[in-house]
Amino acid sequence: MVEPARGVKRVLYWFLAAFFFTLAMVGVILPGIPTTPFLLLMCYFLLRVSPSLHAKAMAWPVVGGPLRDWRDQGGVRRNVKCLAYAMVTVLVGSTLVLSNLSLLLKTLILSAAIYGISVVARLPVARGNRDAIGAGVGVGTERRLQK
Repeated sequence: MVEPARGVKRVLYWFLAAFFFTLAMVGVILPGIPTTPFLLLMCYFLLRVSPSLHAKAMAWPVVGGPLRDWRDQGGVRRNVKCLAYAMVTVLVGSTLVLSNLSLLLKTLILSAAIYGISVVARLPVARGNRDAIGAGVGVGTERRLQK
């Protein structure tokens, strides 16, 4: 069980949870800004100020699955990686082709995108039964329960 935050620390943790949620939503829109690390940080702080809101975040249809995969297995699913590659390629590609930005700015955007793709490529791949994970039972937990 996680020790709940109290007093000023509680207020600070609420602020940080909201801040990291906001950064994650910016990351959904802008390529090159990561989403999952900010959601993980949001969950860290939410767990300490509102376990019920943390549980709701873990159950969100779009981001709950990847968050549970990271929590339970320390990785992301291959299809999530492919989606990240596709989104960066389409969004950055269209920005580079359709915008009137300077060559320097386009180079910076392309460099950030390449770095982002390299980070995603290095993430471990989560495996296992999605239904078991969705029910709150991770692969490691399943193995322990079978013993």
